[in-house]
Amino acid sequence: MDNSQNTEDKILAAAREVFHKKGLSGARMQEIADLAGINKSLLHYYFRSKDALFEKVFTETFSQLANKMTEIFLSEMTLMSKIGIFVNFYFNFISGHSYIVQFVINALQDKPERIREVILKQNVTPEILLETIRKQLKEEMGLDIDPLHIYVNILGLVIFPVIARPLIQSIFAIPDERMAVFYEQRKKIVPTFIENALKGYETDRTMV
Repeated sequence: MDNSQNTEDKILAAAREVFHKKGLSGARMQEIADLAGINKSLLHYYFRSKDALFEKVFTETFSQLANKMTEIFLSEMTLMSKIGIFVNFYFNFISGHSYIVQFVINALQDKPERIREVILKQNVTPEILLETIRKQLKEEMGLDIDPLHIYVNILGLVIFPVIARPLIQSIFAIPDERMAVFYEQRKKIVPTFIENALKGYETDRTMV
């Protein structure tokens, strides 16, 4: 049993490395087998197809984000506390797993429904997360806003700088050390930006 688990762990470690770099279409089972130090027949014994192996790696990778996202947004904290903690977690997580955002995007291009399938496996539906945000916007700030706008704004503000990192660094000639500082700064800037935007929206409504 230990040997079997050890072999599967080696396969998954190799698959993560190959899939993260090359995505589903660019990966080859032989390459994964070679990296894991096993023959291709043994690889197929554990995972009958590349799609099955990719599904395992994708679910494992995205679940780390989905679990934390669910934990934070269904907690009893205030909405702004949730946003601040999520943003902080995201940038900390991405700093050690910089390949994940592109990995998820590549996966979505191949099979968009994968994201929802993974989230549903956490026993929470996205609609529940949105309803929680809607309720807190109303109770804490007196705002009747479609929570999807808030959620998309959060994701856009944290995901885009990671996706666009090569473009940003190329245009502005920014070294890796400066990008690390930039990401650290965004941990504070993004929650403040969202909070000020909501306060501004609240002020505009009272002035009408």
